[in-house]
Amino acid sequence: MKGLKLILSLVVLSIIHVQHSTAQSGYVEDALRFSQFGSTGSARISALGGTQNALGGDISNVHGNPAGLGFFQQSEFSLTAAYSDWNAETFLLNQSRGYNATNFSIPNLGAVISRAKGPLEVGDWRGGSFGISINRQASYNNNFGYFSNQLDQGSILDYYVDIYNEQGVPNGTDGLYFEAFLINPEGDGYNYVPNATLALEKSEMIENEGSMSQIGFSYGGNYKNKLFIGASLGINSVNFRSTKTYNEEFLDDNDESTLFSSLQENLFLEGSGINLGLGIIYKPVDRLNLGLNFKSPTWNRFNEEYDADIFANFTPPYEDPEFGTISESDAETDIFLSSYNLRTPMKVGAGFTYFFGKNGFISADADYLDYSTANLRSNVFNTGEDNVAISDIYGQAINYSVGGEYRIKMIRIRAGYAFYGDPFGEPGNLDRSTTKLSGGIGVKLPGFSVDFGLVNSMFNSYYNSYPGSNVATTENNILSGLLTLGFSF
Repeated sequence: MKGLKLILSLVVLSIIHVQHSTAQSGYVEDALRFSQFGSTGSARISALGGTQNALGGDISNVHGNPAGLGFFQQSEFSLTAAYSDWNAETFLLNQSRGYNATNFSIPNLGAVISRAKGPLEVGDWRGGSFGISINRQASYNNNFGYFSNQLDQGSILDYYVDIYNEQGVPNGTDGLYFEAFLINPEGDGYNYVPNATLALEKSEMIENEGSMSQIGFSYGGNYKNKLFIGASLGINSVNFRSTKTYNEEFLDDNDESTLFSSLQENLFLEGSGINLGLGIIYKPVDRLNLGLNFKSPTWNRFNEEYDADIFANFTPPYEDPEFGTISESDAETDIFLSSYNLRTPMKVGAGFTYFFGKNGFISADADYLDYSTANLRSNVFNTGEDNVAISDIYGQAINYSVGGEYRIKMIRIRAGYAFYGDPFGEPGNLDRSTTKLSGGIGVKLPGFSVDFGLVNSMFNSYYNSYPGSNVATTENNILSGLLTLGFSF
């Protein structure tokens, strides 16, 4: 009898296997997701490829290199608006499917209060500036998915049959396929078999939304117009929501459906964090800036909510020896609530900016991160295996960028390039690096400035629905336009 056999299976499971519930999964992916974000801020900095380690006088210094605030001679208020278009094309077994998501946001809003000394005021310390900024560090608004009807693809039922036969039926999402009669016991109840073995079509849709924002408080000081030093405090706020819908449909020889199943998983995360920053910019000669920038790890606290449900349709109806005729079935998990702490990697950056008199400049940055140092802690579940996986899978990365500005009286013409290294320690033949091409134009007037930037980000991401399934490759292309208005006072 199915009920009795499930109880026996769970007894065996408790003896031979201990695991997290399905709600406590995916933390290795979270460690990377919340550790990655590009150089964001004003349209000016974005158009320059994000270079800001050795460049001062921009609102982006609040969350970039705070030493750059020491360059301000006037107070300033700044507002940036942005519109992004995210195109994703996913390939699985030589079949492709495209998705699109658009988003309007206010990625930066801030003010700098300058207390710089005038040219005739005495003293080696030339004053400084305090800045506060609300900045969007990362956006998670995107959709992607796939469809495949290849004959040689496996079924998720095969994956769970192996688990059930080895360990018994687990709790949580992993047990839903048993509860929905998609996998059934055979014989003495310890041998499990799938309810379908014919050709199948499979598809999945992943819908993500959310963002990471930071409120930054920074101060930068000026010593003899040669040495600029600064410090910052960042308070992060994160919200992330993901809905995954995984479908399988088995077909007979006439391409008629015999079994359809749909699994939906819902995850909601919200959290906050704090980090510190230190920065230095030194001018050995008037035309050259040399910058160093240090960002501490971000210490985050997350709360999560997870649930899953499954639906199945049998054609013809399935005849169960205990429950009789079943044409439709459904099962769902409880709502899992959990919390955990995540410490993301620190970042060390260096850069230089060389000025061609009043005609413009060229600037370049390099940042170092070690993603394997991310660490999880929780009083709710054991994070040991997740931390081992983080250390084994992720590695060191160097991000670099270069940008330049050409000035024609009050007009500013800008261009930039950025490369973000693959965060995986041994990426193999899967390239997860990101390339950004950027450009823009600005107008600088007394008391007012307006800047426009355009950024094209390109990267590949990889996804598999369950361990052992075929890997789907998604080619991502994000085109973002930014408009910044600055007011001096």
